[in-house]
Amino acid sequence: MDVQEAVAEGTASADNGEIKRDGKKQFSMSPGDILEGRLIYDGSVHADGRVEGEVRVTGNIDVANGATVKALLEGANVTLKGAVEGPVTARD
Repeated sequence: MDVQEAVAEGTASADNGEIKRDGKKQFSMSPGDILEGRLIYDGSVHADGRVEGEVRVTGNIDVANGATVKALLEGANVTLKGAVEGPVTARD
């Protein structure tokens, strides 16, 4: 099982799952990745694996087709293509 760690500070790298697009931070999960717990992040999240718990971000949340989410989701914009259980809040 792969474990990714979100790092809010420091240099973006492929090792921690954080990338930059148009100068904005994005945390990206692959299909085999699992996030359990709470993620509060200054950027956007792309979930293409399994998420359980709570995800609150300043940017967008993209739940990919095939992803499984049992979590509270809160972001600027939220796109749901996978299976989602739990409250969803889109601020914009």
